[in-house]
Amino acid sequence: MTDEAVLISITIRVAKREQKIERKMNIKDLEETIQGIAIETGQEALGMGIKELDDRISERVPKGWHNVGTEERWLVSSIGAMRYKRRIYLDDKRKRRKPVDELLGIEKYGRMSGRVQEMGASLACKGTYRLAASQLSYLIKTPISHSAVQRMAWNTGNRIADGEEAERRRVFEHGKLVEGGKIKAPVLYGESDGVWVHLQREQRRSAEVRVATISTGRKQIGKDRYRLENKRCITAIGLNSEQWQEQIVRESHLYYDLSETKMLISGGDGNQWVRHSFDRMEISQEFILDRFHLRRAARRTFHDQAEAAQIVSRLRHEGFSSVTQDLSQRIELSEGREKQKLKEFFSYVHNNQDGLLDLEHRGIDLPAYLGGIEGNVDKLVVHRMKGRGCSWRLRGLRAMLALCRNCEALKQHSYQYFPLTIPHKNNHVVQKLDVEYSEVLYKTMPILHGPDHDKPWVNDLRKIIHGRDSLFSRSMDF
Repeated sequence: MTDEAVLISITIRVAKREQKIERKMNIKDLEETIQGIAIETGQEALGMGIKELDDRISERVPKGWHNVGTEERWLVSSIGAMRYKRRIYLDDKRKRRKPVDELLGIEKYGRMSGRVQEMGASLACKGTYRLAASQLSYLIKTPISHSAVQRMAWNTGNRIADGEEAERRRVFEHGKLVEGGKIKAPVLYGESDGVWVHLQREQRRSAEVRVATISTGRKQIGKDRYRLENKRCITAIGLNSEQWQEQIVRESHLYYDLSETKMLISGGDGNQWVRHSFDRMEISQEFILDRFHLRRAARRTFHDQAEAAQIVSRLRHEGFSSVTQDLSQRIELSEGREKQKLKEFFSYVHNNQDGLLDLEHRGIDLPAYLGGIEGNVDKLVVHRMKGRGCSWRLRGLRAMLALCRNCEALKQHSYQYFPLTIPHKNNHVVQKLDVEYSEVLYKTMPILHGPDHDKPWVNDLRKIIHGRDSLFSRSMDF
């Protein structure tokens, strides 16, 4: 009884076109046969849809365009490889145009559909190009090489990065208004950090990737486990400190309703560009030196771990002045390598003395939901771009950063690409990525972080130094 064949008939209708598919199915091969029929039906429907699209375009071609025939091409879609024909035109400038390819987003000499490229790019975020190629080949039942997946990742990732850079230029160079976000946040928490990644075939051997996170707090998801709420991640390579601050401002305004934000609590390791990552947010800011880096610096300086913990506790509860005399005396009595380590620790806490006290000892009754930047650096950069002998070209690194940040949206085919053109300007040209991260132009003034840092005249001086009045007061109304 199970050896009998069953006839399956499927009719596909697209506009006035109709196609009938009939197959005999053996009950033993039920699942395999149904899968093959589904793929064949999808490819047939896609081909009929392309023909209908080509016919409708032919009825509305611009004046001056001439049809010079049809050409056939291969297309690798999310339902497998297929062939289709489309009309070719010469426009009024005698340039060959293929409207169907342009509407489908298929580039010249390209063979992959937009959905396949996003599938390959999202898989490349989770593992090597060879692993992604194997997974993609299995999904679409078509052989895909690892070099093809690399091209998908480079094209998609740099398309995202180019759009974000063009959007930043539209806002900060051409005065485009940014639509405010919907998430209300009386208090925001921001952290930033950097991680060095190995390069290959470039002028230098490594580059620093900048990472920042902004959230409205955190919630508990298990015992001693927490997750940042309403988190927004920003990564960048090749941006100077000013461009980095602008990117953070734009992302923040897109996601949060900053009109009700009264305070930003920021954290970091004390590096100059880290301290100033959120300076252009136009929000009252309290900086907290990252406790992991503070404890690590103390442990590396003092041999007695109990003494290191006591120093950290005094710094957090009483401030830098409580340990100044003790550290100075120890430096005078020490020599050699121990003296050098004490000097480095003294300089570190002195340069970041405004970020040592806990919020409760500053008179601020707010929790400090910080300390999650290291985990986010691991997720966004380290897991994919370090280890296993990984080294990158700058273009590939830039693309992979954009992909890892938007992996879930690409997986769902829901990412909204920004336009690349800027009004009244030529098409966006990708910025030079090989830049030196000079801190000379971004050194801070001690008065901005000293005991008078919150006085009105110091705030006015800070605005003048960072040029805040020029951007937001003239061209943008947040």
